[in-house]
Amino acid sequence: MKNPHFLIVMFLILIFYGCQQKASPVGQMEFPEGILQHVVRADQVQWKPCPPNLPEGCEIAVLEGDPKNPDLFTVRFRVSGDFVMPPHTHPKDERATILQGKAYVAFGEDGTREGAEVFEPGDYYVNARGAIHSVWADSATIIQLTGIGPWEAHFIDN
Repeated sequence: MKNPHFLIVMFLILIFYGCQQKASPVGQMEFPEGILQHVVRADQVQWKPCPPNLPEGCEIAVLEGDPKNPDLFTVRFRVSGDFVMPPHTHPKDERATILQGKAYVAFGEDGTREGAEVFEPGDYYVNARGAIHSVWADSATIIQLTGIGPWEAHFIDN
């Protein structure tokens, strides 16, 4: 070979592309071979206490993904009665669907339940990243959230 630089360049290209880790695109699940569908039946949802940084009185079920990772996730939050999620923000858009009960959502640091918008089963909304909002429930309520992680709630000190 008359050009040794060509061999060096080819060698470096092979090393570079060979060392890159192949990550799934955001929102694309890794299905085991032979599996065609990810299913979570309503009667098999596994509820756990919410993380300690969230207000008491809620439970969480992870349906898909991991809200701690930078990828698509879907979770459900369940409360059994009076519940308040004080003013907070999220670093990414939050998509919510009400499955049971009612959720009251108000925006701004001083948002009030009286001025909140009411969402009922079947309703869907998106909270914009960085938007300060509060959420109330006064009966058994289930809210399904879908987003891109990591999911975080940053509470506003009043």
